[in-house]
Amino acid sequence: MSHRPPSTSAWRFDHVNVSMADSRALSSLFENVMGLQAGYRPPFPFPGLWLYAGDQAVVHAVDDAGLAAEPSAVSFGHIAFRSEQPAALVIEQLRAHGLAFRLARVPQENTAQIFVLLPGGFVVELDVPDDDALPMSHTCSAQHASSSHRDF
Repeated sequence: MSHRPPSTSAWRFDHVNVSMADSRALSSLFENVMGLQAGYRPPFPFPGLWLYAGDQAVVHAVDDAGLAAEPSAVSFGHIAFRSEQPAALVIEQLRAHGLAFRLARVPQENTAQIFVLLPGGFVVELDVPDDDALPMSHTCSAQHASSSHRDF
């Protein structure tokens, strides 16, 4: 096994997001087998659950009634990374590389979410310090809390 030098990347893994019809499947694996613990979740206007490994919420699960026809259904939402880079710099880089994105804010936290859509529908969330000057593409409000809400 080869060892790589420490990364100098400004980004670190933050979480994976899944949608679920029923939390039993998630609980069985993530809580019962892997030992993750349910914990604090910001007051988003839609139901969900955050599971922690230590002090890091590594799984963000969103209740999705649209999946209820399939018992214990779970679908992939996105993967997220975090950085302390200024949001404007990240947006400038995304635009320079022709990457589509949407902006949102985490309620009651100083975090801007930049959702980047890659080919095939794969979504990457980039979490950076919020900047009040950013025009939000969408905000987390009751009108966006429908069961069919996706990042794009």
